[in-house]
Amino acid sequence: MQAFSTGDAARFCYVTSETIQNWIRSGRLAAQRTAGGQYRILAHNLRAFMEENGMDTGVLDGNKPTRPDCWEFHAQLVARYGSFREEACAKCLVRRSGTRNCWELHGLLPLTARHSARCEDCSYFQRFAPPSREINEGAQGDPGGSDDR
Repeated sequence: MQAFSTGDAARFCYVTSETIQNWIRSGRLAAQRTAGGQYRILAHNLRAFMEENGMDTGVLDGNKPTRPDCWEFHAQLVARYGSFREEACAKCLVRRSGTRNCWELHGLLPLTARHSARCEDCSYFQRFAPPSREINEGAQGDPGGSDDR
């Protein structure tokens, strides 16, 4: 029977391992402890938890990469916590173009919707942008770019 570490489960759920541990401690996600005290989540328990909470289980089946596109990431957060306008994702040119790194387009195109006004404030950007990330200068408000974020 396949079991996942909290780090593995975090990658599948697009959250931190601390969030997985909190879900386990609160009883929301079933897990067992190893002899060394580490949590292990059985695959069927993780799948059931993800389905109950509106998360995409495609990554468990190997049908999707563990790094989601930005609209998938934000849709997962909306499924869990609510708030963001899902219809905004449908209008987003980053989504419509299939761009992998949304921050590379900001400032180049007049995007109709963004999750955050600035890339630096976006939880997706904070989590997945490489440390040497460069945001298009137009996204930061220079005259050559769009300020309509």
